[in-house]
Amino acid sequence: MYYDTESLRKQLLDEACAGAFSGLGAMLLDEEEIRNADPEELEEIARRQGR
Repeated sequence: MYYDTESLRKQLLDEACAGAFSGLGAMLLDEEEIRNADPEELEEIARRQGR
């Protein structure tokens, strides 16, 4: 589905940071998961977030 893993990682991290900054503190937990995810896990995270 996604060809550039690091681009997807950056997009997901940007969204997690924006969400945490806007008051959704639980998104900080997503940040760590995103940073440590392998390519398949990143795609699963993206699917969970409706991508």
